[in-house]
Amino acid sequence: HTLTSILTSHGAQLSGSTWDYALFRALLPMMREVCEAAAAACATQQVAKPLGKEGGVPVLMLLHHSRDTASKQWDETWVLLLHSSTRLFRAFLPTLMARPRFSKAWARLLAFCRTSLLA
Repeated sequence: HTLTSILTSHGAQLSGSTWDYALFRALLPMMREVCEAAAAACATQQVAKPLGKEGGVPVLMLLHHSRDTASKQWDETWVLLLHSSTRLFRAFLPTLMARPRFSKAWARLLAFCRTSLLA
């Protein structure tokens, strides 16, 4: 979230080569990694951390049911990345379209969106 916030806030001052680096070395690889991690995450094993024991029984950290598995946590990360990356592309579309590799970046963003819809 920090990366896309920085790019959104300061994108107008970035050079073309910096945009290329940010897209192809950071943002787009992060999309791939989030997809892979979300696909591999366990949907049944709870991720609550043990806080200690009380009367010999483990006491676990209380987690909201919407985030109590690794799969749900990766899903939330996916949503945040989807929202922030599409916002970034929308805000700087003319700048990004001027880049020589824009069509590749655009195709990868659309693939990420498609995967998000079908997941």
